[in-house]
Amino acid sequence: MRRHFTSRWFLLCAIVLLRAVLSDSVLAASAPSDSRLKLPDDPLEGRQLFESRNCVQCHGITGNAPGIGPDLGQTAFGGSFLDLGAALWNHVPGMSVSFEDAALPWPELSQTEVIELTSFLYFIEYLGQPGDAVTGKALFRTKGCQECHKLSGFGRRRALGPDLSGLESFASPLFVAQAIWNHGPEMFETIRSAGMAIPSFGEGDLADLSAYFRQATATGPAERALLAPGNPNQGRDLFQSRGCALCHGKNATGGGDGPDLTRSDLHRSAETIAGLMWNHASAMSDMMKSRGVGWPRFSTAELTDLIAYLYFLPFADRPGDPTRGEDAFTARSCAECHGGGTAAAHEGPDLADTAASRSPAAFIAALWSHAPVMKEAIVGEGKPWPELSGDDLRNLLAYLQTQ
Repeated sequence: MRRHFTSRWFLLCAIVLLRAVLSDSVLAASAPSDSRLKLPDDPLEGRQLFESRNCVQCHGITGNAPGIGPDLGQTAFGGSFLDLGAALWNHVPGMSVSFEDAALPWPELSQTEVIELTSFLYFIEYLGQPGDAVTGKALFRTKGCQECHKLSGFGRRRALGPDLSGLESFASPLFVAQAIWNHGPEMFETIRSAGMAIPSFGEGDLADLSAYFRQATATGPAERALLAPGNPNQGRDLFQSRGCALCHGKNATGGGDGPDLTRSDLHRSAETIAGLMWNHASAMSDMMKSRGVGWPRFSTAELTDLIAYLYFLPFADRPGDPTRGEDAFTARSCAECHGGGTAAAHEGPDLADTAASRSPAAFIAALWSHAPVMKEAIVGEGKPWPELSGDDLRNLLAYLQTQ
């Protein structure tokens, strides 16, 4: 994995509009049951929570770690929402000691705040790495770009495509991805008629090409065109309206012609996802023609939204197994404090009678916000801290929702 750079991180974070964080009750008994994960429109919103709840006191991002906790920019947060929730839970004992040593209050989180913070941590990988212009120049040749395109005069004398010098002002590789995607059908026809192979892009290729385009003809400081982070909720609507769901299913879970995207490895940088889309574009174009479907074209902002939606597909949890959840409820000693039925004899509440089991977000918010009390009850009595996996949380939540 390439090294993260602080300058790129802060360049992207500078576009975040700071706004008040919504608050809601973790244990409001009247809350309706809702298993859906409502993502924030701006996944970078959680950055202010990362700062205001003192996470930054122990954890840095992309090379500025204080050294107490790991640098989260160097730790890829994969998995689903409840996988991240399990990671937070398993580190409660160590984190609570750090908060106590620093005389800081335990940072309680509402349901909304849990989603914002975990979405922010999950989103770090999306931001990608800076491109390398030298590598990009080599790619311009080896990918066959120079066979059809010039770059401020450099390239074949008889250029079949436009001069790419106009891309030098764009800071994000997604501008390059959008230009390539929108001209896909025309490019496929031209490339095939010339007897060439359609180029594919690997991880980092679009970032490197973008860096080369920016530097190849730059003669001085230039104003860069920036992009806002993608909105996964608007991307979900685009997935429907631009016909992606016709092949990949309504919720990207697979259709007659397209694979289940929720099972794909899409926790990648934005430009890598764009490259994966392009690598399958030729086959998609042929399939669309056979079905009489037009090629979907996107503005740069729309492509960013769509990619953000695809990026967050693995973040949503699949339903757990309530039978295994019941076993875990006993094996992890949850029943000793949260028994139900004879709840008066237990130290903790009957979880089936609270809103903690209404949604994944409510479940993690309840676990996190009450962690110091639970730590005192568990570790204080000399018992081991019950570590949990994402599967444990999925199954436990499914079990509690049946009660």
